Amino acid sequence: MVTAQHTIRLPAGNFVYRVTGIADRTTVLALHGMGRDGSDWDATAQALAPEFRLVAPDLRGHGQSVRTGQYSLEAMRDDVAAFVDALQLDDFVLLGFSLGGVVAYLYVQARREHVRQLVTVDTPLPTTWEQPAPPAQAPEGIRHDWNAITQLFPELHTTTVWWWNDLARIGCPALLLRGGEASWMPQERIEETARQMPDAHVVAIPGGGHPIHRIQFATFADHLTDFLRGQK
Repeated sequence: MVTAQHTIRLPAGNFVYRVTGIADRTTVLALHGMGRDGSDWDATAQALAPEFRLVAPDLRGHGQSVRTGQYSLEAMRDDVAAFVDALQLDDFVLLGFSLGGVVAYLYVQARREHVRQLVTVDTPLPTTWEQPAPPAQAPEGIRHDWNAITQLFPELHTTTVWWWNDLARIGCPALLLRGGEASWMPQERIEETARQMPDAHVVAIPGGGHPIHRIQFATFADHLTDFLRGQK
């Protein structure tokens, strides 16, 4: 299935996004992780076609999308809301990995009426836990805005009470995939995130690590397609 790349103007600036699949199929809006871009979902897009259409934007500060200099999780949530409105998406599936998974939680809390299903990949809602902070200066070869890393890191490691309270607003069916012992992400936080949601369940993928959709792609794709088809 051919993937087409497009550019759209949103309030924050120009955003690049990729579309794979047939227009009249259910849309899966896929949000990538920190330091990646929409191409991270190319294999997933091919696996889902032709049953589903996958749309994968580059988040602000990533890929070919706008670099704003100022970054926050809620600003990224608002970018997604503007993107959804511009493309007139409705009754779509929201899929997010890591940073993209957090943005997905925040989006569904605010605009749950648009989302039919939510899937996150090894992603808890942010809560306070220790992890070494990124260096102030960008390493060589970085292709995304390092300001996004340094500014988002504190938010991703801080408990925001109203975000946790608002998990109860996510009423759509939700699948939270986690990578088990091979992941550096705190797995108990993913379980806790699911417990705060009305219709969520967690599936652990042994050996999945953090980027399950790359490390254990076949297993990831099986769980994802079963869930999207309503089989789980």
